[in-house]
Amino acid sequence: MKRILLALVLIGAWGSVTPTDSAHAATYPFHIRSVPNAIVYEMKNGKLTKVATYSTTKRYAAISTSGWYYVALSGGKKVYIKKSQAKLLLADAITRSNLTSSGIARLTHEYMRQMAPHAPYEYERLTEAKAIDYANRALRGDWSIPSNPYQLSVRNIDTFDWHGDIPSSSSNSYPFQIHYLTVLNQLTQAYNATGDTAYLKYGMRIVKSWTKAHPVANYKQYRWPYNDHGTSVRTFHLLNFWDAYKSSSLYKDTSFTGLMLRTIHEHGTLLATSSFYKYEHNHGVFQDMALTAIAQTFPQFDQSARWKTIADNRLDKQIRHSITSDAVHLEHSPGYQAYMYHVLDRFVIWADDNRFTLPSSMNRVEYMPKQLTYMVKPNGTLPIFGDTSGARRTTSIIPHIDDFPQLAYAVSGGKEGSRPPLKAKKISTQYSFMREYWSAPPRAFNQATQVMMTAGYHSNAHKHADDLSIDLYGLGRDFIIETGRYGYTNRPERQRVFGVDAHNTVHRDASNLDLNTSMREKSKIVTVKNLGPSLLAMGESKLIGKGATHRRTLVYDKAQTLIVYDRISSPTQEKFVQRFHLAEGLKLLRSSMATQNVVYGDSNGRTIQLMQLNLKNSSMRNSTSFVAVEDYEWKPRPQVISYNTGKDVRYLTLIRLDQSKTTIRSASVKVSGSNYIVTYTLSNKETRQISVPM
Repeated sequence: MKRILLALVLIGAWGSVTPTDSAHAATYPFHIRSVPNAIVYEMKNGKLTKVATYSTTKRYAAISTSGWYYVALSGGKKVYIKKSQAKLLLADAITRSNLTSSGIARLTHEYMRQMAPHAPYEYERLTEAKAIDYANRALRGDWSIPSNPYQLSVRNIDTFDWHGDIPSSSSNSYPFQIHYLTVLNQLTQAYNATGDTAYLKYGMRIVKSWTKAHPVANYKQYRWPYNDHGTSVRTFHLLNFWDAYKSSSLYKDTSFTGLMLRTIHEHGTLLATSSFYKYEHNHGVFQDMALTAIAQTFPQFDQSARWKTIADNRLDKQIRHSITSDAVHLEHSPGYQAYMYHVLDRFVIWADDNRFTLPSSMNRVEYMPKQLTYMVKPNGTLPIFGDTSGARRTTSIIPHIDDFPQLAYAVSGGKEGSRPPLKAKKISTQYSFMREYWSAPPRAFNQATQVMMTAGYHSNAHKHADDLSIDLYGLGRDFIIETGRYGYTNRPERQRVFGVDAHNTVHRDASNLDLNTSMREKSKIVTVKNLGPSLLAMGESKLIGKGATHRRTLVYDKAQTLIVYDRISSPTQEKFVQRFHLAEGLKLLRSSMATQNVVYGDSNGRTIQLMQLNLKNSSMRNSTSFVAVEDYEWKPRPQVISYNTGKDVRYLTLIRLDQSKTTIRSASVKVSGSNYIVTYTLSNKETRQISVPM
């Protein structure tokens, strides 16, 4: 009964007809409707013989095609009607099993010819020149892969061994990109640019080869062919190739049409499978996007309505979980604020272009660039919190940046757009931002001091043990910087970047932060204020574990001096470690462990001085660590480590940046009400004060 009702719904959607052979609707997904006076033939003695003509339209269950004719059933007999005298209609949903029937596959091939192509969603958008160059190389068997080692030799795709002929690589991105069929995307875009069907012919061979080697029934056996994210990206590449192929002169092979549609249907089934789904992760967002694309591109599929509901519900939950109402992406990485906006904005445009519908929560995406503005450092990079690369960002950081003039100002060094209004900002509960100046500066744009702090634990997505870690930039360079992501790989360096000892925060000695799922949402930025003479940011985290709370307060005086005040309240006496990882290129100039006062500098005379002002039970030492500003770098750099023991442990760290050969000669602390008053005197005899809430 449900299938008959579905048939009626689809008939209503694809053409108003009056059923005459409704018994066939549940068996045959296609019907034909003849024109008045159409000639009906039967095969008799090996020849088509005219048997009837009807003055009115008549509807038949279609079972196949034969040359210029549709093959249908009438009164239990097989009849033939010229295609020019009938219209092919969808009477029931297309199932995967339908597509294994050669007759239904031929009808589906014929029917799909009528469908207009869709505006493509291009996960990897290439310039025409690059697409053509990459595609030409592919035709020669030299595949271009975006990740190291950037190339794959495929002498004959028809005999290529997908399990043995792909060389091993330390980069996980390499097999990931091969199996999401990045080369098929290159071929499709090259065909769209040139109309040369040689690209499509090679793409057809790739699809045949890949699907034969990776039956979906065995998806659990394949790490990269059916990776959760990779399956989603491959879906878009398959859909875009399908539209190009269907509109080309090559659209003659009914068996290949059946293969393509079966493959897309199988991808939809897998993407909708709960055990395959990546909850609370951007990979799940990609799965939702891909399932949405299949469901709305192929409403003719039997599962599309259900897939659409699943995708909408999941996507809505994912967006509400991972993007705040004030448009901050919560996967612990400023780089993903830019990346996911780039992905989701184009997806919204794709849906609009195709008149597809998306959940209302997708409106949150629109304002992500406004928040990104306050993550860009004066040198045009992003702080390498979480899985963020230190690559220089330009106005290509997002699409159509002209719509966001303040972001354009930030990434262009003040040369484009309009000046952002804030020098201090709480970026949801994920980041704090403090900046010395935006314009009319005492120094150049890229010389401004900027301090950021990160907090938040919402999921495992790109989560490092970096809560309340800071990034300090000034005088045209990094001074205190995170370790970076190293790169998506199985190398040991990748594992090291996750541990708390790779970050600029405080932790229990010999222990990592507590990242059990029960600790989620127990780390946050509490407040950020512009106090006039100074800027203040405060964060709080319980991830330090065992019932303790870590509160970090930053006070910046807008004159290159920063106070970092850490207070750890613990139910038991413990030893706690504070770490500051310095940037590459800074060398130790002066050090006094007795007074816990160190100075590091670079070859251009830029220095950073760190002093511990609360010396009770504390000690300091100089050490080393590593940094990966760019992927697969692993460069040595200094580290300053301080220790303190107790239940109420406090670090009051005075940090000064300088390029005038001025240092802090002395500093003192006194309590005034609920504040510490830090007084320090520079080597030029200038004395200043900073007030720090206790």
